[in-house]
Amino acid sequence: MLTPQDIETKVFKKSFHGYAVEEVEQFLQEISESYERLYKENLVANDRIAMLSDAVRQYKSMEDTLQNALSVARQDGEEMRQDANSRAEDILKNAQAQASQMLSHSAQEVARVTYQYEQMKRSVEVFRAKVVSLLHAQLDIIKDYSDVLIEEETLKEARTVYETILPKTEEEQKTAEIPGFQDTMEIPPAE
Repeated sequence: MLTPQDIETKVFKKSFHGYAVEEVEQFLQEISESYERLYKENLVANDRIAMLSDAVRQYKSMEDTLQNALSVARQDGEEMRQDANSRAEDILKNAQAQASQMLSHSAQEVARVTYQYEQMKRSVEVFRAKVVSLLHAQLDIIKDYSDVLIEEETLKEARTVYETILPKTEEEQKTAEIPGFQDTMEIPPAE
């Protein structure tokens, strides 16, 4: 490529019937100045192109870095989502297993308490039947021996023993009562 200096320093051979030297030199001077201006603009443009190319390379590098970071973030996000889903499934399975176990245990406990309740009801019924039977037997014995006279002193001793074993508090009296039993027997006065 020609430089403006090459144009300015160019020397032509002179011939007998040639162009007017002054016009050619003036035209060459104009070309040289125009070319110099274009040459400088071209150098500035090339510098600017180089600078912009460097900036584009930097931006491209930053874009690649950001793309890589986004890709890594997506992968990490997907892994975290999968891990969270896996943990949630594990927690749900554990909770369901615990709930099932608690329900099973509760059902067993209800069955055990129900069985104990039924056993107690039967025991109370058996005890009640035995007490009623015993009381009827005692009444029969008393009826059979109603003709026998009891001495007054024996009657006083029996009353003292009876009163000492009687409950003292109202609560003790309630627990000492036997359901269905009425004291129909009167102790005859001593003669």
